[in-house]
Amino acid sequence: MTNTRGSNLICLRSRDLQNTDVLGNSGRLVLQQPIIANSNEKLYVCVMSATFPNSWYNLSSYLNNNTISFKETSDSSFKVITLEEGSYNIDELMLEIKTKLQSNSTNSLTYTLTYNEIKNSVNITHSNTSSITTNIDFTNINSCRRTLGFLSSIKTIDNSTTSITSDRAVDITDTYNSIYIRLPNLSNQKVITSTNGRYSNIVAHIPVPLSRNTIFTYEPQKPFCMELNQNNITAIEVAITFQDEEKRVHFGKGDWEINLLIEYRLNMEKEAPPHTIHKNLLRQMKNYEKKQIQDNKHIQDIKQLIKNKK
Repeated sequence: MTNTRGSNLICLRSRDLQNTDVLGNSGRLVLQQPIIANSNEKLYVCVMSATFPNSWYNLSSYLNNNTISFKETSDSSFKVITLEEGSYNIDELMLEIKTKLQSNSTNSLTYTLTYNEIKNSVNITHSNTSSITTNIDFTNINSCRRTLGFLSSIKTIDNSTTSITSDRAVDITDTYNSIYIRLPNLSNQKVITSTNGRYSNIVAHIPVPLSRNTIFTYEPQKPFCMELNQNNITAIEVAITFQDEEKRVHFGKGDWEINLLIEYRLNMEKEAPPHTIHKNLLRQMKNYEKKQIQDNKHIQDIKQLIKNKK
């Protein structure tokens, strides 16, 4: 599409935005001068580049994934153990779980968790499978099961099943492996998400490298440019979320930056000609009156012809 004039580059820093929430993932910039498209133009917005800190935890109460529930022989009910929040790799997570299981073991068991990198799976067993049964409940809504590679079910370790092994891929990110840049106050009808099948305010999807406590950048070779419904921008609101719009990224107040390009492009849509019900009715009435006049004239001509033949 044809650009009608020069674009606007807007450089956003999270620390400069208004109303940034305590998680450090959203804010608002009020423009000193509005960006206004002419009647023959449409506005487009593109994310040219962005820089983010990989500072959020992959295991936390905020993500609802920091517990493990288990029950041993002699326990009357399941114990729900809360794991320490943090950014773990798989070995660190297994050590945290091992420590918590053993410190809460009714039968003073030693638990062993082993990661198989070739199969991307975790195996769990304990030191007295011949006499002690352990049930691990992975159905708990706050379970860390996906990080260990387990489906939602209750697994049993006993004398017949001396260990349990992941029945899905280990995902240390717990599916939080991408972030999304959203512009909540700029509407469009071009982006649809699988979450609800409706139009969304997403302008960029950014894969997250598995490199905790570092800075990562987003510089697309061909940025997606979103056509906006409005032709006037007075402020820009930004929110950084996971695919679920309600699940904001917890940056821990770490700073991030985004560069947005606002383009003016030629509006190729042709306006429909003026047409109203009132005008349509008037046209039909005129046609009807014209036909009535023609019919009356025809009737008079026939009467005159009959009269002349008498």
